[in-house]
Amino acid sequence: MTISPSQGSRKHRAYQYNEPAMRALRGAISGERFATYLKLAEGDRRRALRFYTRNAALGAAFHGPLQALEVTLRNAVHDTMTQARGKSWFDGPLLQDSEQKAVSKAKRSLQRERKPLTAGRVVAGVSFGFWVALFAKKYDATLWRIALHQLIGPDPTRGELHDLLDRLRTLRNRIAHHEPILQRDLHADHDGILWVLRTLSPEMAAWVEHHSRVPEVLAEPSRRIGRI
Repeated sequence: MTISPSQGSRKHRAYQYNEPAMRALRGAISGERFATYLKLAEGDRRRALRFYTRNAALGAAFHGPLQALEVTLRNAVHDTMTQARGKSWFDGPLLQDSEQKAVSKAKRSLQRERKPLTAGRVVAGVSFGFWVALFAKKYDATLWRIALHQLIGPDPTRGELHDLLDRLRTLRNRIAHHEPILQRDLHADHDGILWVLRTLSPEMAAWVEHHSRVPEVLAEPSRRIGRI
């Protein structure tokens, strides 16, 4: 198969939302998914497609900050639990059934790929949801009081931290599954990411804040929706 190079000049021209283009794009997106954006646009198909474009741009902008949050959180938790219970803390009786299953799944995946079952590979193989769950109420008397409270000062409480992380987990999953995020308070989401990062790693927070395009994309005036 021969793949021809893209025509770079197209990026610098305004996209033409003519009737054939709108029908083709709607079909590619799927009617069901497009309906969400059509509702936001009050039935205006052209505006709905621009909302779709803006949603994609916001998802792309959030990718870096969310990646930094996930990696920093899992490493901070793993380091803290390692100090308290050793590198294989996730193999002991501390974890409940759903989290034990997540660890077992990560190990099976490594075995299928014939990779060593090192602690680092295992913790990298579980999802963001796994790490968020470790701050849930069910772990208050165990993980939180044993070690995880050291990651955060007296404020916020464990419950407040879990709620914030769970909100960011939902944002991450919506972006990963190409779902709308336009109706969320994205300024608060971005602030939440930076707050957690400042608590866990001030330098990582500064790095993310410097490079993040989220404020820039959010600041785009409404008349430029779909031209990002």
